Amino acid sequence: MRQAIETFLSPPAATPDASSAGEVTQIVEERDDAGRLVGRASLMAGVPHGESTRYAPDGTMLLQANYAHGALNGPLRSFDEQGAPLQHAHYLNGKPHGVVTVYQDGCLAARQHYVQGVLHGESVSYAPSGLVTSRMTYEAGKLDREALFMTDGVVVRRTNYRHGLLEGETREYARDGALVQSSPYRANLLHGTVRRFAPDGSVFEERVFQQGKPQGEWRSVDAAPAAGSSPGAPRLVKNFEKWVRG
Repeated sequence: MRQAIETFLSPPAATPDASSAGEVTQIVEERDDAGRLVGRASLMAGVPHGESTRYAPDGTMLLQANYAHGALNGPLRSFDEQGAPLQHAHYLNGKPHGVVTVYQDGCLAARQHYVQGVLHGESVSYAPSGLVTSRMTYEAGKLDREALFMTDGVVVRRTNYRHGLLEGETREYARDGALVQSSPYRANLLHGTVRRFAPDGSVFEERVFQQGKPQGEWRSVDAAPAAGSSPGAPRLVKNFEKWVRG
């Protein structure tokens, strides 16, 4: 249960915005029943304007944000109750604009770029170890160009996007870097010949697709396998999705 909110008046805000000139800023503090500060906000005309902060009972900062006329504007940082970071971001007119960094258990988990609330630019995700697990590019909110997915620092999938849809060849790899499967896409649908590869790099199985529909069953490709390589081929194909997921 919260105690009464305390309000302090500050001098008129110095701001280049003529509509705010001469207006009084209120600094509002919120305290719990024990008198501990749990929040402080700067208000103008009854809406957040300036810095706003939230605190845990022990004084640990949970949130530090900036507002302009009621909308998030400027840097924002949030933390868990132990003080570990959760998110660092920048806002413009209430929307994320610039780099947004997300943390999990205090470790970097993702870093994304926004333009006026829309993903635009490189987006990278990280494992707790700090190794990159994916690297993608957005154009106006849609995936575009090549995307990479990694496990333990090794690329296990390469895909290509155009305007948010899979387009071109997607390649799946084993943890040792060996190519496992190649799949052609057109407008998000399998279109062309999907090929599966033996550990020696030779094609041992393939299947044709047209606009997402299989044209017949998988066909074995006769090839003289390298010594000691053929027994592992079926196992590689069976497990490549597990490798991709990590």
